[in-house]
Amino acid sequence: MFADRVVREAEAGDRPPLVLIQDYQLYLVARMVRERVPEVKLQHFVHIPWPTPQYWKILPKPIRDEIVHGLLGNDIVGFQTSRDVRNFLLTCEENLGLGVDFRERTVYYQGRAVWVRHYPISIDIPSFAEQVVDPRVLDEERRIESWRPEKLILRVDRTDLSKNIVRGFLAYERMLETHTDLHRHVQFWAFLQPSRQDIGDYRSYLGSVLSVAARINRRFSAGGWTPIRVEVEENMHKAIAAYKCFDVLLVNPIYDGMNLVAKEGVLCNTRNGVLVLSENAGAHEEIGDFALTVNPFDVDETAEALFLGLVMDEPQKAARAGRMREMIRSNDVTRWIGNQLQDLRELIS
Repeated sequence: MFADRVVREAEAGDRPPLVLIQDYQLYLVARMVRERVPEVKLQHFVHIPWPTPQYWKILPKPIRDEIVHGLLGNDIVGFQTSRDVRNFLLTCEENLGLGVDFRERTVYYQGRAVWVRHYPISIDIPSFAEQVVDPRVLDEERRIESWRPEKLILRVDRTDLSKNIVRGFLAYERMLETHTDLHRHVQFWAFLQPSRQDIGDYRSYLGSVLSVAARINRRFSAGGWTPIRVEVEENMHKAIAAYKCFDVLLVNPIYDGMNLVAKEGVLCNTRNGVLVLSENAGAHEEIGDFALTVNPFDVDETAEALFLGLVMDEPQKAARAGRMREMIRSNDVTRWIGNQLQDLRELIS
């Protein structure tokens, strides 16, 4: 249906069409369009990680090959990170036997050269600058200040299985076991947005998230102190207010194409908060040097990173936060789309 509509639009115009395609749902569209409109220029940006060639072999060969053939209908295939680019090139070489130039990041396919590039997506800096001073955000910030503890660990996430929320709670539990002096002084606030609750596995995962948080609270709560605060709500104003207030932000996905929470939180924060970041988040390639890096499956390592973030001295916190904000501002969403358009201009010329 998408390909049919694109072809109709292309045939109605008086110039060779330029088509930009987004994300994995449309993997097959470019090839379908090219077969019917040969003079088309196509670029596809993939928001999710691209697995290694071996992982693709979970799928039957006709299915996995068709996905790659579909993407190779493009002139440019864009990904979030250089790792994704490398994995795609390896997939073309190892699984399909295609000619690949790793230096030029090019796949040779049916007499064409398909460029493969990474364009790390980012955020709208001016928009967030406006939102952090929005009266509704300031109201939420005042409400947070009325209950927040001395030290606040935050996560803001959808309740997707890949976000790894349960292991984050288990790491926090491990930290509380090891550092009893933090009891009553710290709280972990999980501000979560419900995701795909029409799917059984997602409903079950949200149930697990709430169950584990409740168990930890039963174990450690004392004297009016509740170790974990869980809220499941769609409220962007509250999310931005939360970003402004954290001491430690936990972003520990199993895998993420980018994870914009890492960038949004660091940009909005007013306390030089520390970012604890999964090495498997796409954002790690850009700002990981200034975060505390964790393996998302390693509960002990994550527990230690949460503790280090809470006790880090102010000069180090300020230096890390400053470098991350600088990188995020210089690589904003305008640069993301600008780099893609520049490559398209070079291709067309």
